Amino acid sequence: MTNKWMIAGAAAVLAGAGLATVVSAGPAAAQPCSNAVVFGNGGGRCDSLPGPDGTFQRCDTVYVLGIGGTNCYQVPVGPPPT
Repeated sequence: MTNKWMIAGAAAVLAGAGLATVVSAGPAAAQPCSNAVVFGNGGGRCDSLPGPDGTFQRCDTVYVLGIGGTNCYQVPVGPPPT
């Protein structure tokens, strides 16, 4: 029973850290690809070259125990909406 609470607590801390990162994030900018998969777990992010208007396509990849996939979306220019 204690292990379940420890795992839940660790997940809550990681989720809180992720929210803090999202809140303090600045304007989006295209970054080089970064992917890592170890024993079927991992993932990464890859951005396309910016278009004439500054927007670019970002693809996020996630794998857990060999199951996962990729999600691609268009990133607009400028600060995030409030």
